Amino acid sequence: THHRPPVEAYLRTVYDKLVIRIENIVILGSGNWGMALAGVLCKSRSVRVWTKDAADAEALRASETSRGMKQSPSKYKAGAPRSFSIEEKFASDVDPTTTLFILAVPSGQVRAVAKELAAHYREPLIVSVSKGFDAGRQRTMSEVIRDEIPGARVVVLTGPTIANEVADGKPTRAVLACQDLMHLALVKETLCNDIITFEISRDPTHHEICAALKGIVAIAVGMADGLDLGTNAQGVLMTEGLRELSVVASFFGIPESIAYGTSGAGDLITTCISPDSRNRKLGRLLAGGLTLEQALSEVQMTVEGVAMSTTIQTLWSLDVSIPLFHTVHAILSGEARDIRGELTALIQRRRQP
Repeated sequence: THHRPPVEAYLRTVYDKLVIRIENIVILGSGNWGMALAGVLCKSRSVRVWTKDAADAEALRASETSRGMKQSPSKYKAGAPRSFSIEEKFASDVDPTTTLFILAVPSGQVRAVAKELAAHYREPLIVSVSKGFDAGRQRTMSEVIRDEIPGARVVVLTGPTIANEVADGKPTRAVLACQDLMHLALVKETLCNDIITFEISRDPTHHEICAALKGIVAIAVGMADGLDLGTNAQGVLMTEGLRELSVVASFFGIPESIAYGTSGAGDLITTCISPDSRNRKLGRLLAGGLTLEQALSEVQMTVEGVAMSTTIQTLWSLDVSIPLFHTVHAILSGEARDIRGELTALIQRRRQP
């Protein structure tokens, strides 16, 4: 009997046959995730972080000299080895044939940044690490990138990747997804590090949809935590969230192996339980009496679950069974004001086994 070689070995074989090698990594975006990736990847590659302008680059360089990026614990800790450069975007020339671009900006900025990139490079190799969804055009982030750069070769990176923990050197596992095996092999080898272990997939869109849904559940869990409803309640909400993730996955033809895998259930659970989760923090703030606008201002970063809750609401009108997603949308939109009552009803809702 002939056995197929393991996927890892096969990808390595593909990589060994490639003439192309990546020498440089350019990370567009100097937020928590972008800087965490820079700190991890610079151990084996030449890395530069591109900021939105020269002033931001100078501020980051200055803060690195003092206490670490923006004096935030999510940036590499003071005293830790850092050997990546920080500069204004497009301030220096790079060879696109030997450069990997990582788009690490909030999802709402991906289209604009991709459009800028398109003005300089026709066929860049890009890793998309933004978890979100373009609700207006019904596009995932990799699709948004290809809208603006038709020749782009895009690989999706997603999974349970809380930036603070990655920056602190705590291990995790993520998914690299792309239909093209050559691009997968090249990116996997380029991003190889001792913190993040990568699974590979040839189904990027389905992984992106699952990643975008998880924030809605984390908002609900955060509200329950803020109302001191207890861990039992939070467990029930996470269970309901996983069920609804599976329901939506079935609606879109997403395999259960993805819905209950690293980018689905794994990312959902992480976002629900992590104190660093923006979605969970937003839920806690709403439970404390803040308006949505006030809570978003307090979080100070993009909360992907808010926009996604509006997007997924369409399925409720099609009689898809997603009561948790519907409840969170009703609370965020102001249609439901009794958060405790809404969550309690959801938790105590009788459901057929």
